[in-house]
Amino acid sequence: MWEFVLSVWKVEVANYPILLMQAAALLGVFSLVLMVSKSSEAMLHSRATFYGWTVGLTGFVLLGMAFQLMNLPSKPYLGSDLLFLSGMLGGLRGGAIGWTLIVGARLLFGGTHQAAAFLLDMTLMVGGGIFMHYRLGRRPITSFGWRDIGSAWLVRVAFTMLSISLIYAFQLVPPMVNARVLVLHALSSGLSLMIIACVLALLRSDARERESRARAFAASHTNLLTGLPNRRALGELLERLLAADGRQHVLMTFQVANLAEMARALGHDWTDHLWAQLSVALTQGQASQLVEAFHPLCFQLNDLSLTVVLQDTSLEWMEQQQLASKVQAEAVAALRATHAAYVSLQLRIGVSNVRMNSQANAASILRDLNFALQSNEQMVRYFHESFAEQADKDEDVRRLLIDWIRTASPPMQYQPKFHLLTRHVCGAEALLRAHPVNGNLLPPPYVIEIATRHQLLSQFEWCTLEVVGRDIQRCLAAGCPIPLSVNISATTLTLPLFGDRVLSFLELLHVPPRLLYVEITESGHVPDVETVRTNIAVLQGAGVGLSLDDFGTGYSALTTLATIPFTEVKIDHSMISRIDQPRMREAVSLALESATRYNATLVAEGVETEDQSTLLLEMGVLFGQGYLFSRAVPMDDLIRMARRRAAFRVDGALKSPRPDRI
Repeated sequence: MWEFVLSVWKVEVANYPILLMQAAALLGVFSLVLMVSKSSEAMLHSRATFYGWTVGLTGFVLLGMAFQLMNLPSKPYLGSDLLFLSGMLGGLRGGAIGWTLIVGARLLFGGTHQAAAFLLDMTLMVGGGIFMHYRLGRRPITSFGWRDIGSAWLVRVAFTMLSISLIYAFQLVPPMVNARVLVLHALSSGLSLMIIACVLALLRSDARERESRARAFAASHTNLLTGLPNRRALGELLERLLAADGRQHVLMTFQVANLAEMARALGHDWTDHLWAQLSVALTQGQASQLVEAFHPLCFQLNDLSLTVVLQDTSLEWMEQQQLASKVQAEAVAALRATHAAYVSLQLRIGVSNVRMNSQANAASILRDLNFALQSNEQMVRYFHESFAEQADKDEDVRRLLIDWIRTASPPMQYQPKFHLLTRHVCGAEALLRAHPVNGNLLPPPYVIEIATRHQLLSQFEWCTLEVVGRDIQRCLAAGCPIPLSVNISATTLTLPLFGDRVLSFLELLHVPPRLLYVEITESGHVPDVETVRTNIAVLQGAGVGLSLDDFGTGYSALTTLATIPFTEVKIDHSMISRIDQPRMREAVSLALESATRYNATLVAEGVETEDQSTLLLEMGVLFGQGYLFSRAVPMDDLIRMARRRAAFRVDGALKSPRPDRI
């Protein structure tokens, strides 16, 4: 017996270099495949099919070479190790693939001789690998160590012995052949340990390298303070969206409108928490229900901006649905619920299409988006033009502003104010009506935004006041002493000696101060500082009318009304448009009561229907303006309109109205 074992041992030792070459080939192929694979999965089960095909095809080739190229009495090959590896790495699915390929090769190249024995042996080897696969469980590949290598090798040996025992018990091959197989497995057990150790080491090294690259990639694409994807990640997403197809996508970018105020209250690092909380609100909170159909993805554009990519939608549709305003309201509400200091938080939103022109690319989009947001002063703004076109348009408006300031000639028209009972013209509000080269009317808020951005607002407002002063002079010369009002911002009111400058200008024109009204927009929040109080006292003391515009639309309406001695209070058209609603009528009644208590006249803006006019009269509101009576008109038309039914005495005071109709 021992002579037989020794003779078999000598033969198999002679074949050992061939097995070593096959092992080297297997490890070389395996390392090459890992190197070229782009998958970053960290678990065995996540690449089961990949491992099954890799090991199976390698076994198919090696087995074919062993049978076709080796002219030896025995055909040495690593079939058992390959089958075990296919099961261990690929589990049930990968093991089935490896078993099919290797068994197929054995039948194709070696025939069906002793088929029952090799089928049982191969099946048990795959089964041992599958057992080890599930023993390893779903542990990360990076955690594999020597204990796992030892366990795998012991399972491999155990299933080998089980196979030999079953083949011997069922007498599937002659005893001498079975003994020879036993000697072969004993001789190659060390090689099996080496193969298992090298394969698991290759897997672990590859997984750790991929994990390291993934961490480096994530760090380069993530804001370290907030954990949100950064500008670089946004740029790469935009490139993919632009290259994918012609579908439209939208960028919705958030900024804090009252940043200085919030920084004073919360310090300088609070935005790191804010953007993370806003991201959660937009993707998981109540606001997410408004945008979830567009698969929102949040990116931190910079320290002061958060950009949300909404896919398969367009700016035009969003503007039609007023979606940005709704998202803004829900997001602010969600943030205010998380922190008491957010109660005064104001978010500004800019909305733009990803594809604004055929030459758009991610770099230009992000560059222009950042520029546009720096110059945006509106709470919700839709960028219809490309950012480059918008920048050109902004520059054109800036030049217009400079020209108007230089020549003191901004194009103004006048929205007449009427007595609702007599339909007499009893005043007018100066409004900018500018048509640039393309012929489209420039929205006044847009012009104000550009003026504010370039620190031209106070100069622009002064030149509008100059135009209004000269037009009052024209009205006096025409025998129509119509009081005219001009819009002045809180910024201009903070200028030292502004009130004295206004009175000096009126004196130069020989215009009575009582014919000029200064309209202050309530939503602009008039600061309670000494300079403002002095300017208002100077104007009010000389008889210049003070008008509070957009009463009820800001957050400090009553405070502003109680602080400044206004002559006139205007309620916004948004209230008048809903005056048919009982609750809105209550609000108008409260506004009338507040104005009356402070000796001010209430004026309704945006009166567009006879029903609105009638309701206002019934409530006690006597003055209004809107499209029902007239649109804004040039000064000559205003004078003709006033002459048709004089409403003033020679000194400019209103005559007692006599009702023509109710």
